[in-house]
Amino acid sequence: MGTIPTPPTIVAGTSVGLAAQLNTMRDCVNFWANTPKCYAYQTAGVTLANGTVTVLPLQAELYDIVQAGDSPSHDNTTNNTRLVARTAGKYTISGTVSFASNATGDRGAYVRLNAAGVATGGTLLSTSRSAATAAGSLSVANLPTIERDLAVGDYIELFALQTAGGTLPTSATGSFDTWLSMRLSGQ
Repeated sequence: MGTIPTPPTIVAGTSVGLAAQLNTMRDCVNFWANTPKCYAYQTAGVTLANGTVTVLPLQAELYDIVQAGDSPSHDNTTNNTRLVARTAGKYTISGTVSFASNATGDRGAYVRLNAAGVATGGTLLSTSRSAATAAGSLSVANLPTIERDLAVGDYIELFALQTAGGTLPTSATGSFDTWLSMRLSGQ
């Protein structure tokens, strides 16, 4: 379990232990220069049933940075729908779901906290709904960027919904189509 380092208080006239205090300050700077963060995305689209909210697997990562000794925030195989907080604090969370071309219905994206893959489980953190776009172009549901307190072991998952009248896949042609990210932003 990672912890956010706390800078020392250095008082006037301090000489004993100054090296240790300066090293602690260095550790704080290094921590915030490379803060825990994860960006996972789909490499293969998922076919969504009409009107059914579905959790999305995220099969790859652009990055997954945690503190030394911590487990990764994301696993490409086991529970690959989850991004797990390894350090408690405020996290900036964002994501996008792209859908294959189809001009009918609505598209939706949702982020849920500790939902265990269940569309009504856990806590809803963020949502985005939009109308389908013209045939020949992707429909995209961009989630608003939010900031939430997460405890060690809390995890977020990305869900999607479409109402095209039949099945419709998500788009996964690159790391920018369907993705979820979180970044530690404060205590």
